[in-house]
Amino acid sequence: MRYFGQKLVQLIIVLFAVTFLVSLALGALPNGKERILAAKSVSSIDLEARDKVLNDLHLNDSAIKQYGFFIRDLVTGDWGTTFGGNQSIRTSIWDGLQISLRIMIYAQILALLIAVPLAIASAYRSGGMFDRASTTSSFAAISMPTFILAPLFILLFSVRWQIFPSRATNVSIFDDPWGHAKEYFLPTMVLALGLAAVYMRLLRSDLIATLQSDFITTARAKGLSTLRILLGHALRPSLFTLLTAAALNVGTLAGGAVIVETAFGLNGLGSKTVIGLFGNEFRLVQITVLVLALIVVIINFIVDIAYGWLDPRVRAARSLS
Repeated sequence: MRYFGQKLVQLIIVLFAVTFLVSLALGALPNGKERILAAKSVSSIDLEARDKVLNDLHLNDSAIKQYGFFIRDLVTGDWGTTFGGNQSIRTSIWDGLQISLRIMIYAQILALLIAVPLAIASAYRSGGMFDRASTTSSFAAISMPTFILAPLFILLFSVRWQIFPSRATNVSIFDDPWGHAKEYFLPTMVLALGLAAVYMRLLRSDLIATLQSDFITTARAKGLSTLRILLGHALRPSLFTLLTAAALNVGTLAGGAVIVETAFGLNGLGSKTVIGLFGNEFRLVQITVLVLALIVVIINFIVDIAYGWLDPRVRAARSLS
């Protein structure tokens, strides 16, 4: 229980630090007040309207006071509205969160579905032809950044071969499962390809080391099948590095979502962050970053708990702390 309390405190500290740093960065932007006034279409000669906007948004206060007002509004649920469409920020964030989470979950699942079987096959015949081919292919996948893959995939699969749509219309998986799959395949693949290559290489290395352990030799001596040894004995203790990488790459997925959502017309949190920055919607940017940071720390917390399931020694160490 003490361990959970410590992790919860760390989670809160991280969220406060992230939001405060973002608040400072946005406040340090040149001509920040003027940009916000322009975004709200307030005339430079209408002094009364200017003073009202500055007071309502607390732009005349210090950075510490502005951050305090932001936390107060966040806790009370008074998130405000967007400047352009006059839409509730809460509604905008919720709509974008569903899209971003969908892409991130799809990408993680696809990356693991690609990486785990390839890693097992490569580790079983380490140094063989398949291992060399998969290792070389992973180098190529890692070297291709998201901002190159996205337009390349659109050019090939949407424009030239016309297999998948280039722009998403957010078709519901319940209304049209096949249309939903086609719509999200390209953005998911763009995000998953590099992750799958990293996961495959990490798991392959750990599996090779695990397969040389004494308990694997004992399992072979007992006459267990190769498949049972690989899946039942070698895979589970080899997942630590993979789990850590998967948790840390949630941040990478969030960063890649900015490019992918913009390229494929998905109005998720990534594209909302870009829109907020260019449209001087600073409150929208602050809350979007907070939600993304919350996703990252929660995933890392879940992975910490999963370590105890993978290795009893971790559970024993926690019980003593």
